Amino acid sequence: MAKKTQERREQLRRSLIEIAERRIAEKGYPALTARDVAGEAGCAVGAIYNIFPDMDALVAAVNSRTVARLEGAVAAAFARDPSSALPKRALTLLGQTYFEFVLANPRLWSAIFELGFRASKEVPEWQVAEHVHLLGHIVKPLRQLLPTESQERLSLLAKSLFSAVHGIVSLGQQRRFMAVPPAEIAAQITFIVEAFCDGIVARKG
Repeated sequence: MAKKTQERREQLRRSLIEIAERRIAEKGYPALTARDVAGEAGCAVGAIYNIFPDMDALVAAVNSRTVARLEGAVAAAFARDPSSALPKRALTLLGQTYFEFVLANPRLWSAIFELGFRASKEVPEWQVAEHVHLLGHIVKPLRQLLPTESQERLSLLAKSLFSAVHGIVSLGQQRRFMAVPPAEIAAQITFIVEAFCDGIVARKG
C-alpha cells in the first residue's frame, strides 16, 4: 500500500511539473496559478502543497528541467563542432547556443530569473549547484586562456562574460530600449566574446 501511495505521489509530482512547464511556456511565469494547474491535473489545490511547499518550489522544479535542456543543447553543439576544443571558439559557441536556446524557449528561460527576483527565501543549495555547474562551462575555456589564474578569479571572469552575453540576448529578446535586432545578435555575441578574451589575455600579458 505504501509503495502504491508513493508511486501515485510521484506520478502527480511529474504531472504537476509538466503542466506548469507547459503553461509557463505558453503564457509565462506571472500567469501561472495553483488553481489552473490543479484544474488541469484533476486534483485539489491542496494536493499541490502536499507535493511542493509552495508554488515557487514547483516553478523551481520546472526551472531545473529548463537548465537540464540547456545542458543538452550545449553538449550537442560541442559534439557537432570539432573546433570547440579551442577556448575562444568554445566561449563563442556557448554564447551562440545560449542565444538560440533563449530564442526557442523565451518564457521558460525568463522564469528562472523572474523566480529569483520574486522569491523571498534563499535559493536552495541544489539550485545553486546547477547554476555553478553551468558557469563551469565558461570557466573551463577561460582556464585554458589563463592557466595561472585562481579559481575565484576565473569564476568572476565567467560571471562577467555571462552577464555581457545575457544582457545583449535579453535586450534583443525584449526589443525594448537599446534593443539589438535578433539577426545581429549572433554577430554581436561573437564580437563581445572575442573582445573579452583578447582583453583579458592582453591584460594578463
